[in-house]
Amino acid sequence: MRKNTLAVILFVLTSVLFCEGNVFAQQPQSKCFQISYSAPSPNLKSYRANRLEGQAVYASTTAKWELGPGNDLCVTLFSRKDGDLVAFVTTDNKGQFKFANIKPGDYALISVADELRQINVPLQIVSAGKVKPLRLLLHLRESGDNRKSYVTQVTNLTLRKELLAMVEQDQDIRNELIKSGVDHPNREISARMDAIDSRNAAKMKRIVKRYNWPRAELVGWDGTEAAFLVVQHSPHSFQKELLPLMQREYRAGHLSGPNYALFLDRVLVEDGRPQVYGSRAKSFDDWKDGLPALYPIEDEANVDKRRAEVGLSPLAEYREMLKQMYHPQSK
Repeated sequence: MRKNTLAVILFVLTSVLFCEGNVFAQQPQSKCFQISYSAPSPNLKSYRANRLEGQAVYASTTAKWELGPGNDLCVTLFSRKDGDLVAFVTTDNKGQFKFANIKPGDYALISVADELRQINVPLQIVSAGKVKPLRLLLHLRESGDNRKSYVTQVTNLTLRKELLAMVEQDQDIRNELIKSGVDHPNREISARMDAIDSRNAAKMKRIVKRYNWPRAELVGWDGTEAAFLVVQHSPHSFQKELLPLMQREYRAGHLSGPNYALFLDRVLVEDGRPQVYGSRAKSFDDWKDGLPALYPIEDEANVDKRRAEVGLSPLAEYREMLKQMYHPQSK
């Protein structure tokens, strides 16, 4: 257990650090009133639901994948009948938003920030009944981004909820382990963590067998990120089995570059082979004078080029981040 403690803890933290995170500066609510109505294109798909929620995520023009949540973003609802602003919300620190108590009618969901392309979605709110709640994934694109996928409907809300519950357990037990002391892991906590990882791995095997990789259109961006983190803590045999699928998902743009790098390096290191991107650090016992020790890296002279290709910072910056995170007093 001691050998893998640093890897366990690192992923709790670096899974956040490798995302853009706070993409937008906070937008005062007064800015929401500055958004004006424009009729949605008649060619756009119209959505129908009795409740409306979603998440905003951002990708730069140079990345095929989503980088992180769009925080503090104005999301507005306008009446398509008279063009009046009916309601607005701002996304939270995870890019999430939810509208409550919206009267039945025809609306346009409009959201825009800074120089990003405007999102304008026609939708109909109906009385509660057989129509399911609607969850939308808003893809925030820069003006120079020619992709046309600005909105995705999340289709399997039940599976998304299951994945979020799994990752909550995953993170809670690891945070408990961190608080108990990383240098001398608590055996009882470690045993509970192993049991949680085993149950989650069994669930993920069933999910992958049925759905292949749970993409964002199936479970949302937060759902697919949760699935990835759970897989990171699955048995090595399952990870090796998944590697061809993860490589295909990365090439198709459904798995982010940083996530792919973390996954590949983990499989290689556990196989006893050199890692490609240098994302795996050794246990604290192998650090010297507070300086991080990494597992061997294939063609280390060109590792920064490879890291840049998947959206990671240079290796020197990564080492410094690790040093400051775990030994901030070190000179």
